[in-house]
Amino acid sequence: MEKREMNRSLSSATTGSHPQQPSTTLTNARPVFRIGLSGCGGGLESVSSSQLLDLAMKAEALGFDGLWLNEEHFQGSIVEVEGRRCHSPLILASAILARTQKLRVGFSVLLLALHHPVRIAEEIATLDVISDGRIDFGVSRGGNARYLEAYGVSQDSVGERFHSTLEFLKRAWQDEKVVLGTSSYSIEPKPIQRPHPPFFIGTHSDEIAAWAGREGHTLMCHGITNMDNQRRLMRAFTDAGGDPSRVPFGRFVYVSETDETARKELWPTVLKLTERLKGFGLFNRKGVVTERELDPEVFYREMVIAGSPETCTRQIAQLHDELGVAYLNALSAFFGFLPLELLEKSLTLMGQELRPRVERALSMKAVQS
Repeated sequence: MEKREMNRSLSSATTGSHPQQPSTTLTNARPVFRIGLSGCGGGLESVSSSQLLDLAMKAEALGFDGLWLNEEHFQGSIVEVEGRRCHSPLILASAILARTQKLRVGFSVLLLALHHPVRIAEEIATLDVISDGRIDFGVSRGGNARYLEAYGVSQDSVGERFHSTLEFLKRAWQDEKVVLGTSSYSIEPKPIQRPHPPFFIGTHSDEIAAWAGREGHTLMCHGITNMDNQRRLMRAFTDAGGDPSRVPFGRFVYVSETDETARKELWPTVLKLTERLKGFGLFNRKGVVTERELDPEVFYREMVIAGSPETCTRQIAQLHDELGVAYLNALSAFFGFLPLELLEKSLTLMGQELRPRVERALSMKAVQS
């Protein structure tokens, strides 16, 4: 059996009743708890571009499940650290996949309105093939007005392009040819994961969150969103039949030895980050955050999971109890403002101390229920 066909069979055998979401085991058992890292550099953007791939290998060795790459453009006016520079997520994904063995790489998110359907079908499938099926396809409509103007895309077309592109990708990644113009073509290559890499949908809209649940896709909740809006989106998704345990649930996360050292170490980063977020008017974006959450004290208390491994475990367990969260997607580099030595320290404690504690806590809850 050819390698591609063998991997397709393996992927199909491990997905069970949710073919879009690969299992991490050869049985159909779902992990009790997963943890990923998110940001322009997959949550590793406190380092220079030349160091990022080495840090990705360390993240894999620490047991993180995935890195999620943001698509951003025109960041030159807000760059204050080298690691904040946002590279092409597709090219960066290829480099990370080439340096790792098990780590999944996803997108948080690709802005679908800015991508040609044929090109994105070819490139995502290529990434899936060369990684033996380690791609998670995170997308959003991509309604940033600056980006749309620069790319020559009409704001009025964004919603229709989003749905039509997703439908096209489903067809393109199957064995049948697709009609393009006056001819039919086979879009190549075909992805390893069948029927296609899992779809993760980023949105601030209840309607899109509910649609994702009905369609069998998975919601993605970005960590810059405040908890009121996270709750609203999760409720819309789960009420429509979505599985909350599969949602990569974003939060800023910092782990230190104690609650006191966590605050002391993180506080300068919080001050810089909230000042920057206020500076480009993030609170004006509906459904994201309010100006209140960008007060440093409120931000630290309500937007960040921070403290000792014990404290962070309690906060994650509370998210599990309230919303069914079982996949924490950590904005670990605080958009690149967290110094490298603190990032490495927090990642080590997340992997070696926090994750086992959360797994034990959630396993005990499962037994008790």
